[in-house]
Amino acid sequence: MDCLLISGYGFGKTRLGLAECLSSKMDDSAAREDACREYQSSLEDLTFNSKPHINMLTILAEENINFAKDIVEIIEAQISKVFMNIEYFHTEILSAVRFVV
Repeated sequence: MDCLLISGYGFGKTRLGLAECLSSKMDDSAAREDACREYQSSLEDLTFNSKPHINMLTILAEENINFAKDIVEIIEAQISKVFMNIEYFHTEILSAVRFVV
């Protein structure tokens, strides 16, 4: 929750003091960490094309729409990791084939 602080008081639809605003930001940080950890763990479990698992990841992302940027970064990192593993695997296969031939 964003709030404007002027002399320790927030203004908006509700009046928030400094302590409530800071507590809210700490709660957001903990919620972000939990959501990201849960999404990343579930994404790492996706090791084959599974429609139910992909649907579950979609629902999880929708439930945590506030952290969309973080979730996108997790997906991008996982894609990079997978492509690096594929590239390494192909390199190893080519090396093995050249050795045999």
